[in-house]
Amino acid sequence: MNSNNKMTLRREQIMNIIRRSPITTVNQLAHELSVSKETIRKDIQYLAERDLILRIHGGVSPKEISIMEPTYNSRSTHNLETKQNIAAAALQTIRPGESILLESGTTVQELAKLLVQDTALLNSLCIITLSFHIMEIFKDSNIDKLYFLGGRVRKNDMITYGHYALSMLQDFHIDKAFIGAAAIDSSLTITDYFDEEVLLRRKIITASDETLLLIDSSKMNKTAFFTICKLEEIQQVITDTNCPQEMIELFAQRNISYILA
Repeated sequence: MNSNNKMTLRREQIMNIIRRSPITTVNQLAHELSVSKETIRKDIQYLAERDLILRIHGGVSPKEISIMEPTYNSRSTHNLETKQNIAAAALQTIRPGESILLESGTTVQELAKLLVQDTALLNSLCIITLSFHIMEIFKDSNIDKLYFLGGRVRKNDMITYGHYALSMLQDFHIDKAFIGAAAIDSSLTITDYFDEEVLLRRKIITASDETLLLIDSSKMNKTAFFTICKLEEIQQVITDTNCPQEMIELFAQRNISYILA
């Protein structure tokens, strides 16, 4: 491994360590990574200049860790045109006859709206969802193979989750799953707010032949509270053309398949 790769890996490790605690010291980082404090200070300067961490008295802290999820109404209208562009790119990945899972994200809902307009494609598909909002989108369509995962209802977002949803998921073969998330950080860790929803997303990823993450650029270089998985576990990420260049470079370095819509 050359020196640049080692430096990149070390900085990713630093970000992972910082994410675990409100405050992390230089001494702690140097000890955990077995490098000098001077090296850590240089890495911290690099990360701080890119607005990825905060320097505070006594150490450093994550730049942005959110524990409160924005309301559904605010999320559904935020960056709407961007989400529609991402959904249009996602639509091009769907082939007639596939079984697809449409999760609960607001960008995924825009994909459902496009599917309703493509009657021939829609009627050839088997669609599974856990979102009441997506079921509402399909209510006047003629789709025959439409399945809803039952379970406990999270009323804030009108989705199902929990044991029964996980159990039903095991009954399906899923060609493609389209999921959302709250954030991707600079270590390419995908995170979200709600622990039970995170568990369900992990199961969706393992149950699907292919998983596509639909996420707009406003969620890049940010962190929510619960980890879903590393981006390498996703077959493709679809985002928009405002995606930060450093994230695009990371995608290329990690051989992540991506589409900029």
